[in-house]
Amino acid sequence: MTRSRLASLFALAFLVLFCFASVTATTTVKETTAVIQMGMPKLLFSLSSASILLIPLAACAMIAAIIALIQNERNVGFLFSAIAFVAFGLFMILFYNENQNASLYNALSDALKEMGVKFKKRDVGTIDVTYDAMTYLMITCAALSSLLSFPSVKSEGRNLLKRDLLPYAYIGPHLFFFVIFFVTPAIYGIYAAFTKWDLFNEPVFTGLENFRTLLFDSSNTYYKQLRNGLWNTIKFVLFSVPFCIIVPLALALALNVKPKGNKFFQALYYLPSLMSISTVTLTWRYVFNTQYGILNKFLGIQANFFMPPYTWIMLVVVTVWWCTGGTMVIYQSALASVPQDQYEAAAVDGANAIQRFRHVTLPNMRYPLMYTLITAVVAQFNIYGQPDILVGFSNAEANAVLLQYIYENSVKKQVAGMSSAMAVILGLCIMAVTFFQMRLMVRNSKG
Repeated sequence: MTRSRLASLFALAFLVLFCFASVTATTTVKETTAVIQMGMPKLLFSLSSASILLIPLAACAMIAAIIALIQNERNVGFLFSAIAFVAFGLFMILFYNENQNASLYNALSDALKEMGVKFKKRDVGTIDVTYDAMTYLMITCAALSSLLSFPSVKSEGRNLLKRDLLPYAYIGPHLFFFVIFFVTPAIYGIYAAFTKWDLFNEPVFTGLENFRTLLFDSSNTYYKQLRNGLWNTIKFVLFSVPFCIIVPLALALALNVKPKGNKFFQALYYLPSLMSISTVTLTWRYVFNTQYGILNKFLGIQANFFMPPYTWIMLVVVTVWWCTGGTMVIYQSALASVPQDQYEAAAVDGANAIQRFRHVTLPNMRYPLMYTLITAVVAQFNIYGQPDILVGFSNAEANAVLLQYIYENSVKKQVAGMSSAMAVILGLCIMAVTFFQMRLMVRNSKG
């Protein structure tokens, strides 16, 4: 067996042992000692300590190490197994040195109450943490995986190491923050969707109960919120996405002819995309104001844009104005890469401007258009700031989108489990729409 294969087995053993490892917590209150044992998987999903965030980082790194080692990329395998070893080692050190931990305290508190001890939180002193043999076997497997995949220190080996690991030096910081701030919260969010959780106490696993309530219990408030919020989100996507494609494309085409002052106008159109959503929406709130808003004064109308059906017009205008700049720059780059000889050939054949746009410009911009379409759909499905600041839950929640309900229920009402289930359903809808768009892109590329 090669060293890479053996190292991959130790890496796999690290993940398997995680399912059986545990920690033991001990504390003494009023001369009564309570001892509890908590499995590592349960500890991971206790959502109780910042140091626990290092466990998903170690797990993701070890999975990447296994994939690399199976493909016989020993240098890459060493990198990720070493990261897993360091991350899990730091977790063990930091978690051990914590004086109190929310999940351990809750479990110990229940144990003390069962023993008939009456106490207050300030009566609980230091919580002593010890690891079982499986935990030490985990860190040993990580160390052995790193040692077995350790790269050669010879001249050729150093050159190969540099060639293999240099790309990861560039993407490493991004991968680190991606795992910590995206993958880990996503894992916790999916888990929370199957629990009853109030953000303060330990989540209680309830299985599919949250989804059953959201999808089938028509008498429940959350059932109605899901349908109203999801339908309003879909309507906003249908109203805004076409303009998020057409308006930037029109501006890019206009700037592509290099009019006088085109650089100034390019900067002017791009400027809104640099602003925060709060700045944008508060500014437009004054523009649409029914009493002193410049829009009504300028047009000489008395429309109340904060009441249906005008609210959708307001939300679309604000969103398109904010999102146009970035998409316009992408289209400008795509237009600059269109071969000029194709335009010249089309002109010789007698094609007018519309025909040249249809048969020359659009085919050469197929991929940028599909890319921006996908990103626009995903972005608008995650709509939150515009309706929340401009409209809120007014007008009988006529414009309330799903993310507003998710935030309202999780943060203000502390119904985090139900809110996570709503977020999972929204994520599945986005994935389904994106998958359909990706298939359409592949079909068009083959055609």
